[in-house]
Amino acid sequence: MIYSLYKIEWTEYERGWGQRPDGETFHLSLEEAEKFASDYEKKYNNEDVVPECYSKPGKPKLVEVSKNFYENFRKESKPDRKSQRNWFGK
Repeated sequence: MIYSLYKIEWTEYERGWGQRPDGETFHLSLEEAEKFASDYEKKYNNEDVVPECYSKPGKPKLVEVSKNFYENFRKESKPDRKSQRNWFGK
């Protein structure tokens, strides 16, 4: 059996320092991934001026994951939001 999730890679932008990878999020569906990114943008990236430091989502991509990763993801995801953010680099 193939296990898959939608993954969004995030990028942090910091004035004077440039950009760097800022972790990734995993989602059960494309719709959930898009909603998660949209909700984040509305909540945190809604100023009239660019902040000193901020994160931006990339486009969701369907990726294969191991059975263990998938089962842990399902177990640890919040019931009201089938998403999980991992704050580690690559």
